[in-house]
Amino acid sequence: MYGIINHIIQLLVEEKFGQEYWNDVKNRAGDIPETFIMKQNYDDKITYDLVRAIMDKTGMSIHQVFHAFGNFWTEWTERSNYIIMMRIIGPNLYAFLNNLNALHVHLSMTFSNMIPPEFYCERTDNPNIYRLHYHSNRKLLRGVASGIIERAAEVIFNLKLEIECIYDGIDEDRDTYRNYAILEIREIGLVEANKCIPSSISKEKLSLSPQFLDRNDDSSEEFITGEIFCDTFPFHIIFDDEMTILRTGTSLSRKLRRLSSVIKPKVTDLFQCSTPPIRLNKSNIMTYINNNFTLQLRSDITDYYLNLKGQMIRLKHERFLFICSPVVDRLADLEKRGLYISDFPIHDHSRELILLNEQRVAEFHVHKRLEETTAMLEKTSTALAKEKVKTDNLLHSMLPPTVAEKLREGHEVEAGEYEFVTVLFSDIVGFTSICSRCKPIDVVEFLNNLYTRFDQLTSHYKVYKVETIGDAYMVVSGVPDVTDAHAQNAIDMGLAMIEKSVYVCSPADGKQIQIRIGIHSGPVVAGVVGHKMPRYCLFGDTVNTASRMESHGVPGTVHISSATYELVKESDYKIQLRGDITIKGKGIMRTYFVLSGNQVEIKEVETVVNDTSNNHRGQIRSQQWLIVEEDTNDDDTQPSRKLNLERIASTQCDAGVQVNLEDENGLTMNSKAVEANPPNNHSSRNNRRRTITGKNKARSSMCSLL
Repeated sequence: MYGIINHIIQLLVEEKFGQEYWNDVKNRAGDIPETFIMKQNYDDKITYDLVRAIMDKTGMSIHQVFHAFGNFWTEWTERSNYIIMMRIIGPNLYAFLNNLNALHVHLSMTFSNMIPPEFYCERTDNPNIYRLHYHSNRKLLRGVASGIIERAAEVIFNLKLEIECIYDGIDEDRDTYRNYAILEIREIGLVEANKCIPSSISKEKLSLSPQFLDRNDDSSEEFITGEIFCDTFPFHIIFDDEMTILRTGTSLSRKLRRLSSVIKPKVTDLFQCSTPPIRLNKSNIMTYINNNFTLQLRSDITDYYLNLKGQMIRLKHERFLFICSPVVDRLADLEKRGLYISDFPIHDHSRELILLNEQRVAEFHVHKRLEETTAMLEKTSTALAKEKVKTDNLLHSMLPPTVAEKLREGHEVEAGEYEFVTVLFSDIVGFTSICSRCKPIDVVEFLNNLYTRFDQLTSHYKVYKVETIGDAYMVVSGVPDVTDAHAQNAIDMGLAMIEKSVYVCSPADGKQIQIRIGIHSGPVVAGVVGHKMPRYCLFGDTVNTASRMESHGVPGTVHISSATYELVKESDYKIQLRGDITIKGKGIMRTYFVLSGNQVEIKEVETVVNDTSNNHRGQIRSQQWLIVEEDTNDDDTQPSRKLNLERIASTQCDAGVQVNLEDENGLTMNSKAVEANPPNNHSSRNNRRRTITGKNKARSSMCSLL
């Protein structure tokens, strides 16, 4: 079927049910093109698959679906210029039904490979009831005919119809177009009572062809001789009820003499009827007398190709007149058939039609190529749009969206000064050790797993990911989109990163990893650096200070500067003063911890042990951090969590509590931690505290939080 059928099915579903409904129908149907070219032939299977998918979705029968399609087809013709073809078929419904074949003949000039159905209409004893005989080469399509007729009667003739199928089967008398249905059509009233039927001809005076008009044919006077008639109508055949040819037109006689030596051959010896596809005899001709007939030279008697198309007229004395013209579409066809323009009489418009059709065919091919090109461009445009989304996502991962848009539009992006932003750094505790103990591919997968979780947080907390270098992860808030909540955004991001990191394990030992977070607020300069691989970079002392906050931080905590603290001190965060500490390259700075989750406070402790190994006696002291968390376990019967204190040697010594441990093997691990500033002792059944220890990186190069 031509693409126009599938295109209108698509419009029907989209207008009645929506785009998503059509997408579902298309998916159910299987391999369906994205778009349909209206003048391109498609496999019938595509149409039937679409209809079956609609049946599955709606629960309608196949005849109901095709009937709805027929209704919508007529609605669609109202929007286009096709409706005028339907309006000029006949002045009333009966004439309209009897000339449906003429409509398809006209359509075949545009859709040259179409296989149209055939119709003929007969009256009944009731003047408001007709029987329409429908033949088709395709099955199950009678619903299309009933839908088109029902809607056309409303639109063109203001008639409301009831249509019933009284027979649906196979016509055994035919070799082709054997699918046969009889539709009983009843006029039951007007659609709009005040609207007149667009015909002034009464039904009693309706006629389908001139031979049914009242004529006085008894006159013996002849107005035209046989010779003049044969010259005037060079392609005609007069034959009797036995199908014996009595006379032919001059041009046709010249052709037929080459094919038969019989003086009066039968029509059936030379021709077969292709339209309608019936056996030529008196009964069948009278049945289809109001149809166009196409006779084709029999292929078993000649290779010469000639189709004659015209009208059958019933004459007196049991005679038939077939007045016709050769079917010629192109000028090249004239040459193939040995015909000339002069073979066509002057009154016959075939001359002009052949020349006009030559131009029409050329325009048709141009239009078809244009449709194909348009469809290809639409497909390419869709693919390009998808690729644009991919490139945009890739570009936005390298540059902020606002900066990326300026670059794409060809604008220069100048570096900008931002008075107040907040920068966050994070790194992984013990990353160097992990790299030395694992394969590179394992480290890459490990970092990808962690950073993917962090990346998902950036858009939620409105921060921009600047870069990652090894285990360092850097984000900023307030650049390039200025916001007053930049400090809150960065702190929220840091707290969320700590929560997400517990779901990632080290590839070296399978234990949960620990990260440090450092945050500082201040002015920066930001801009795009480089042309080959442009990056959006931040410059200024704020970046360096934020990095120092991270390197002097405590695992599992968010370490902020006093500048950031001043911006969030009125907020609802749990903030603990760390105190004045010495920051490399910065001197003494006052910093703070932002407690997360169930963290209560963070304490610094010192342990001292005696080292007697290798005949060397001395003291080893180390500074560690205790993260005190609130334990919400209400069940006293649950075993208490075992706390392990990792002791790491340090050459730095401060005053503290000394624990003497010595055995035959030297250093023995049996000591207790003593807090430099012991916390208040608040204990209850519903509120117990547990401590987690960690090494202070400000005093040592390693830190562990257990």
